Amino acid sequence: SEMSEPVFGVNAANHRCFSDISSRSSVLEMCSDHIKCATVLDVGCGDGHISRELLLRGATKTVGIDISSAMIEAASKHPERSRTEYYVVGDVAQLKLELLNTTNQTNLMPGALFDMGCFDVTIASFLFNYMSITEMNQCVGDIYSLTKPGGHFIFIVSHPVFNSGRGRDSRSYFADRDRLLEQQIEDDLKTNTYSKTLQDYTDAAITNGFEIVQLEEIMATPTATHLIVKLRKSSETSSSNNNANTLNMLPKKLTWSKAAMKHPHNAFVVKIPVEVKKELYIAALSAYEDGISVDKLDAAGYFPVNSFAALRTFSVSVRNRLLHETGLVLLKGLDLDTFSTLDTSDDPGQVAACSKLAYYIICSHIGTVDGSARGKLFDVKNNHINAMDGKNDNVLFSVSDCEATWHTDGASKDKVYDCVGLLCINPSRVGGKSKITNACNAFDSVEHILPKFMMHELTRPIPRDILENGKGRGNDNVGTQLSRTKAIMRLRLSYNSYPIYVTKKDRIRFRYMRHWIETAHEKIHWRLPTMLRIAMDVLDDTFTEGCCFYERLERGDILICNNSCVAHGRDAFQDLPGEPPRHLVRAWMQCQGIDLYEASKRYC
Repeated sequence: SEMSEPVFGVNAANHRCFSDISSRSSVLEMCSDHIKCATVLDVGCGDGHISRELLLRGATKTVGIDISSAMIEAASKHPERSRTEYYVVGDVAQLKLELLNTTNQTNLMPGALFDMGCFDVTIASFLFNYMSITEMNQCVGDIYSLTKPGGHFIFIVSHPVFNSGRGRDSRSYFADRDRLLEQQIEDDLKTNTYSKTLQDYTDAAITNGFEIVQLEEIMATPTATHLIVKLRKSSETSSSNNNANTLNMLPKKLTWSKAAMKHPHNAFVVKIPVEVKKELYIAALSAYEDGISVDKLDAAGYFPVNSFAALRTFSVSVRNRLLHETGLVLLKGLDLDTFSTLDTSDDPGQVAACSKLAYYIICSHIGTVDGSARGKLFDVKNNHINAMDGKNDNVLFSVSDCEATWHTDGASKDKVYDCVGLLCINPSRVGGKSKITNACNAFDSVEHILPKFMMHELTRPIPRDILENGKGRGNDNVGTQLSRTKAIMRLRLSYNSYPIYVTKKDRIRFRYMRHWIETAHEKIHWRLPTMLRIAMDVLDDTFTEGCCFYERLERGDILICNNSCVAHGRDAFQDLPGEPPRHLVRAWMQCQGIDLYEASKRYC
């Protein structure tokens, strides 16, 4: 969201100068042990003063991002700017996506680095004072992903208790949480900041996977008390959005009974309660009337505190089903035509916009919506590109009308998604049926069919094709084209190897799409091993035999799958002239971190 507009009571430049002056020495001192030969990300960099100072103290490269074009212009034109000092204009509430879209300006290579971590040190000065709790959590998750294993994140904020020198009683301390409040910094300087508790900051750090290394309270002036925090990303984990979702922690293995597979509607269909639907209708219509889109929506900060009492309870039950019970939920009952009742707009996209808002609100309560690769929500509809055509490189099946065979979402070695959701806005008229099967049941079956040497093919690292973050419609910019030259792709594909199945006792992770395995081998100029081909043939046949859901989603349906236990696919489809084109909306969610955090609170 464009935070500078509603937040600052004075111009952003004046405020940032004050913040920088009162905090620079503290931030620089806390960075001192980690800055030599470091690559640094300066989030909310302002005029770049701290970035330049870190380069003088031994950093090899800095990348600064700020929403203010005036600040970035000042930083870029500074007479002492070095050749390894880069600045871009961007909304840090979508940090990872903004950096991905500006790689041509920062000399960063798109691809695995965005999920492995490419920065040794990240700093943020007073940034989180101007972000809602939800925006802050998303930003910290992106920073965790962009930080190298063993790297550090250092941030400074106005002290949440003293609130720039003024004491706060316990009632207002909690009651004002996530509210935008006016704050008097000096006699002639006011600013609006989001109120947070100390626990909001520590929760954001811990649930996203960071370790808290150091915490200091600083009295910068008689009226300004600050809190500075140093976090560390474990050197033993490769990236993911949060600690519970790292690749060294396997999800629970979820198998389906014969009864569930025989009667899937009894096992997997959940009716959205009336009270939950009322909350969603009111919230989505309210946001739409205020001109708020999904990209700008912050569910926690925009809506009143008690807006989603029923939804919160319902979301916990859905998350439990996804992670601990069935791994599959088909939510029914959302009436999208409710969103066409407004008389205030002739916008033909009103129903779709409101539907997306309601869908995003549901998903953001079930888990954390991961918008780092393709935005918060992704439109799944035909863009008239054949994903199966070998000439079309870096094209998603989500933008094509051809068949999508059995698969899970995500093709990167270093990025996994806990759950994937699909909202049906317009169903297909011809084809386009969704199919679902259980990958855990399939593993148990295949293990009894295949000899061990052939089963090994499904549990050894196998190269996968690389799909760049973005719209998935091909190589549409220079940075992508350069990163996908034949020589570079051979190296990237060799690295991007991981097993179809990883298992350990009652834990499992399944990651598969045969097409990306085959195209990776073609690009490396490797023949697909015969044993692997046979093993995948058996696996695909087992998936088809175990398919218990083969239906066309209806308007308003929301299908959510556990992305480690469930394989899904889709028939080819055809849009008919004069009929609304097939339109689904996908969301990727990280749920394990929230689940573990909620469990830890219950047992404390």
